[in-house]
Amino acid sequence: MKKSLILELQASTEFMSNTEKKIASVILSSPESFTLMSLGELESVAEVSQGSIINFSNKYAGGGFPALKMAVAASLASREETPLSVITGEDSAHTALKKGAVGISAAVQNTANINSGEGLEGLAELILKAKRIDIYGIYRSAIVASDLNMELLELGIPSSVVSDVLTCALSASLLHEGDLVIAISSSGKTRDILDAVKIAKENGAKVAVITAYKNSPLARLSDLLLIAASSGSSHFSFEKEIRMSQLALIDAVCAYIQHRIDKDGDKRYYTAKKILELHSERD
Repeated sequence: MKKSLILELQASTEFMSNTEKKIASVILSSPESFTLMSLGELESVAEVSQGSIINFSNKYAGGGFPALKMAVAASLASREETPLSVITGEDSAHTALKKGAVGISAAVQNTANINSGEGLEGLAELILKAKRIDIYGIYRSAIVASDLNMELLELGIPSSVVSDVLTCALSASLLHEGDLVIAISSSGKTRDILDAVKIAKENGAKVAVITAYKNSPLARLSDLLLIAASSGSSHFSFEKEIRMSQLALIDAVCAYIQHRIDKDGDKRYYTAKKILELHSERD
């Protein structure tokens, strides 16, 4: 039984169809009331067909309408209220900063609740065993990809970041069994990333995905999936919160790796740290 369906729906709303958004809106506006609804009542309130509700239930709860109600009820048991973090035109810059911090904090906490320790440690294992690592990210996701690349280099783990739409596919064509792709995309629908990942998989490479949308095409191609969540409180802060959640995920994985690397790895880590410190001293 899912214990975080409400968080998953909050994280996925931006990527839903209009019909799915209507159903999700009813659930998220009052989860407690939803658990008492009949199929006919939800059909009337959401103004969608029963068939659409069944499809939604199968997609997000892995079963029919009763399974959806049970999953929402299970989520309520561990649910925390989302703090007010919506920035308005009446707010000062400092108030916007404070509200943004509240939203980011809630987003990162949601991300921690959605993802399992097994998933985070699984990505660490893939990284440690990989012969070659390609990190793909375009537009905003390129920032996260570059950060992950730098963290791995500091750990003494060779990796490459690829953020050019043409180079992603070219780089993927050079991958083989034993190599790893880490694909970062908020929507999980970026065509150039999808094309590159398909090429990498055809060549036998493993694929880890960090996205906000669990049911995205990119997520379905993954061997390992991590979900970056938002606070669910504001459409306008969604992309910013997802980016911070992605950064929190890779920070956690790299911190875990730092304590897992062997003696040779320790030497590589401290060598990289010394190089960076020497360059800082020259500035």
